[in-house]
Amino acid sequence: MKKTKLNKVFDKQFGLYVKKKRLEKGWSQSELASRVENNFQNISRLECGEITPTLFWCYKLAEAFEVDLSEIINEFDFSTKVKKTG
Repeated sequence: MKKTKLNKVFDKQFGLYVKKKRLEKGWSQSELASRVENNFQNISRLECGEITPTLFWCYKLAEAFEVDLSEIINEFDFSTKVKKTG
């Protein structure tokens, strides 16, 4: 499935958020990968905006960063940025 412009923007912004949080903790990509039970290649792809995070990814990241899942979700509420058509 081809990504829309909004998908690309979301993925990039989400990746930057993950990278910022990871660096605040002083972790390498490998360290974060270990904490979310994944691999550093996927962390790299996530931070670069190459993959779209699932709800499970968000849950695991919230756990690792010790924040509420709602913080991550609210950080990326695009509903006000999308023009309603109809």
